[in-house]
Amino acid sequence: MNKKDISKISSWLGEIIKGSFNIERASSDASFRTYYRVTHNKGTDIVMYAPPDKESLTDVIKINSKLDSANITVPKIKKVNEGLGLMLMSDFGKKVYLNNLNDETVFCLYTDAIDVIHNMQNNITTSDLDCFDIREQRNETNLFIDWFLKKHIGYNDEKLDSMGIKKIFTDLLEKIDEIPKKFVHRDYHSRNLMLLEKGNPGVLDYQDAMVGPITYDLVSLLKDCYIKWDNELINKMSKTYFQRISDVETSFDVFSYWLDITGLQRHLKAIGIFTRLNYRDNKPVYMNDIPRTLSYVRETVGKYDELKEIKLVLDELRLE
Repeated sequence: MNKKDISKISSWLGEIIKGSFNIERASSDASFRTYYRVTHNKGTDIVMYAPPDKESLTDVIKINSKLDSANITVPKIKKVNEGLGLMLMSDFGKKVYLNNLNDETVFCLYTDAIDVIHNMQNNITTSDLDCFDIREQRNETNLFIDWFLKKHIGYNDEKLDSMGIKKIFTDLLEKIDEIPKKFVHRDYHSRNLMLLEKGNPGVLDYQDAMVGPITYDLVSLLKDCYIKWDNELINKMSKTYFQRISDVETSFDVFSYWLDITGLQRHLKAIGIFTRLNYRDNKPVYMNDIPRTLSYVRETVGKYDELKEIKLVLDELRLE
């Protein structure tokens, strides 16, 4: 653990918690945020440390309030010091969805998670949220180009221009932009959902929420970069979501297409982020998740004729 961070946290907690306490590393994520579990005479809490020069707590507080108002289970924020980048929150424990998903639990746990998606989309005000538009999505697909294709694979701009990758991705994003939009968590997957006895699931890492495609959170859940399910299960769970939509008139085939192309954009972004974490942030473990994530990309581009140009690019790059 970073001794300087621990010292800062200990000093801050000393002003809040009456009595002795113990601090241990709880987790870290793909951002600059780190989390610590604090044990004291009344139980446990979580401290989130977000370096003020790199991460803001403003959106965490804002989206936490929105989700809580919709009766979605999020950590209770107890104390905040934005200047120090510290937040004290209630502790959801250690039962992460990812570690508790198997063939016997997946339908029950995913049903709960899909219920939350419907709740988020139907009961949260979005007038003050930014839109996950083409520009924002292009910034994300550029991560794939800049970090995976250029940094990791070694292709230069001339080579990529000859393949027409930017034009191909622009065409994809224009298709995604036509999908109906609602509230999206934007990182709704098995590492950000906690298994709880009451109010399951506990929802984490929601600060990047925006207004975006209705299929985005669902595909993040069902085509998770950290665990993979067979297409039959994905299809069944997609239908359970689709059958509850009342304000979007479309067929399930069209909806499935929307699901696939939003997943394609997300997975390209994720591959870029995983690569950046390796080269920029010295977190090589995320490279292990690229083959699984890339498999989703290959499956989708091989499924539709209008995406065949992306398939040709991937085939030429011989990505594994």
